Amino acid sequence: MPPSLDRRFLEERLLPAMRGLIRLGYFGLEIEGVEHLPRDGRAVFAPNHAGWFPLDAFFLGLAARETLGPDSAPFFAAHDAATSAPLLGPFLRRLGALPASWFRRPERLPPQVRTAVIFPEGVEGNTKPFWEAYRMRPWKRGFVRVAGALGAPIVPVAILGGEECLPVAWTVRFLEPLIGSIVGLPLSVVPLPTRWRVVFHAPVDVTARGRAALVDAEYSAHIARSIRATVQATLDREARDRPAAQIASLVALARGAPPGPAPSGAAQEPAHGGRLVAIGERVARAVAAHRQRAVPTP
Repeated sequence: MPPSLDRRFLEERLLPAMRGLIRLGYFGLEIEGVEHLPRDGRAVFAPNHAGWFPLDAFFLGLAARETLGPDSAPFFAAHDAATSAPLLGPFLRRLGALPASWFRRPERLPPQVRTAVIFPEGVEGNTKPFWEAYRMRPWKRGFVRVAGALGAPIVPVAILGGEECLPVAWTVRFLEPLIGSIVGLPLSVVPLPTRWRVVFHAPVDVTARGRAALVDAEYSAHIARSIRATVQATLDREARDRPAAQIASLVALARGAPPGPAPSGAAQEPAHGGRLVAIGERVARAVAAHRQRAVPTP
């Protein structure tokens, strides 16, 4: 089955609808680092993943398309269970989704696939509950092999917004034997108003290693760890004032885990209990500010 990305559907129906929501202020979209996008359109994007529906892949594609033009819409990997599901599968494929299993043998990818979005966290990333927002799951290293096979650089991407737009209430695992995948139980079935932010980082070239990028597991793991650290550092910096990240820090502290970076300008409390109270107060202030703040337009 060849890729079935429907560019006409994107250009004439979906993109105008999304731009309308941005103009109305329902969504905000900020793009940073467009100078890092390869001008020949060949790239493997490696972003964080969040939200029970892959709207983050769409906003990444929109950011790339606004910069490089309509022909740059990337394909993206989705779980095989999603791409084969009735109704959902055909819709995702029209948006550019490809079964994740295709990328296990990247040297056999169809020639139309020059640009791809691969979420190294996999389904564990977009099914994590909202109280673990902006805390990435471990990364798989298959995206490095895909970049080597396509002869394309890897562009690390940090995406902010999926945690708030499509929050997950719980990770549902008991259905996996029946449907072939874990799923995220939506906290809201309607996408919530959100400030999306897409941050592109400097490309990482793996093509110089030739087949090493395909067969050297240690090399691929090293590249994956390095890129993951880059993306997580950006999430820590950019998300720390977002309510979802504040809640995640509060929960982590209650569990005895490192709470992550405090909001900018916040004092560091010396006592454990003092930190807990202070973070709780910051959560309340952040939520109140978020409700009052108008969502910026691009």
